[in-house]
Amino acid sequence: MDHEDAKAILERAWGDVANGRIAAPPKIKALIDRVMQAEGAKGFRYLLVTGTLARCVDPDAHPRAIQAGSDLPGAYDARSLCHKVVVGFEKTKGNLFGLSNEPFLSKPLRHPEHDKNNPQLRNKKAARDLHEALELVRQAPESEVYATLVQILRMGKVRADATKSAIVGGERTLGLSIEFVTRFLLKADGGARLVAVWGALLTLSNEEAEVKVYNPNQSDEYSGTLGDVEVHVADSVISASECKHRPLNLDDVEHGLHKNTLGAEYIFVVAAGLQTGQEEAIRKRIAAASELADVSLVDASRDFVPILKLIGPHRRQKLGQCVVELLRKMREFNCADEAAQLWNNIQSK
Repeated sequence: MDHEDAKAILERAWGDVANGRIAAPPKIKALIDRVMQAEGAKGFRYLLVTGTLARCVDPDAHPRAIQAGSDLPGAYDARSLCHKVVVGFEKTKGNLFGLSNEPFLSKPLRHPEHDKNNPQLRNKKAARDLHEALELVRQAPESEVYATLVQILRMGKVRADATKSAIVGGERTLGLSIEFVTRFLLKADGGARLVAVWGALLTLSNEEAEVKVYNPNQSDEYSGTLGDVEVHVADSVISASECKHRPLNLDDVEHGLHKNTLGAEYIFVVAAGLQTGQEEAIRKRIAAASELADVSLVDASRDFVPILKLIGPHRRQKLGQCVVELLRKMREFNCADEAAQLWNNIQSK
C-alpha cells in the first residue's frame, strides 16, 4: 500500500468536499451517514475511511480487511495505513472521526477483518451498516469509490464543525499543561473533570494499554466497574482508580477496596485532599491495604505536575485532545467544549 499516494488522494478528496457534483451513490451515502453518526462507533468510522482510501489507492484492496494476514482476497495492513496516513491527516483538519491516536487498538478492530456476524462486536447495527458499506465500496467502480471517500470526509467535516476540538499543543508544553490542569480543575462538574484529567494522564503514559473512563455519577456497582478509571491489558483490568474531587473520606476508601475483587492495583485520586479529622485513619487504612496489594493515594495538587513532567512534551501536546475525548465518552459534552476552549485559549498565548 503506497502511503504517499494515499496522502495525496486524501488531500485531493478534501479539496473536493465542497464540490456538490461529486456524490456517492444514494445507498452508500445512507450507510455512511449511519456509521458516521452512530454512538460508540469511533473505530468503525476509522475503518470506513481507511478501507475506502485503500480501495482508492489499490483497486485490488479489500475494504473489510484489517490485517494483512486476513483470508480475504486483497487483504492489507489497515492499521498501518490508518496510523501513518489517516491519523496525521485528521489532526490537520479537525475532529473528523474522533481524534484517536491509535484507533486500531480498539476491540472491534483487533480482528483480521470486519465481519458483521462477529459475535464479539457489541454495536450490531453499526457493524452491519459498516459491513454493507464496505462491501459496496469493494464492488463499486473507481469513480464511485472516490466519490464515497469525498462523502466520508464531507460528513467528517460536518462533524468537526459541530464539535469544539482541542488543537495539538505547541513547543512550550509544560507550563501551559500545568495551567490547563490547574484552571480546569477549579470546577468539579460532578467529578467528571478529575476523572478526565487522570484518565488522560494514564492514557498518554500507557500507550500499549486500553484506558477506560466512567462517569462518576453512574452507579459503578450496577455497571460492574472497579473504579472511575480502569487500565486494561489483554482484556484484564490491571489498575483501577477511584477519583474524588471532594475530600476523600474513610467510607470512600472502604468502598473502593471492597469493589476491587480482582486484586488489581488500586489508586485513590483526590483533588480536595482528605476529610478533616479522618486524615490519619485514611492513611493507615491505605497503608494496611498496600501490604496485600498495590494501593496508593494520588493528590492532584501535589502529584499531577511531576507526572506531567515525566510524560514528556510529545505526550503533553495531546493532553487537551485526550481530556476532551474522554469527557465526550462520559457524555459530558458541555464540559468537553469548555475543556477544548480553555486548552485552545491557553495554547494561543
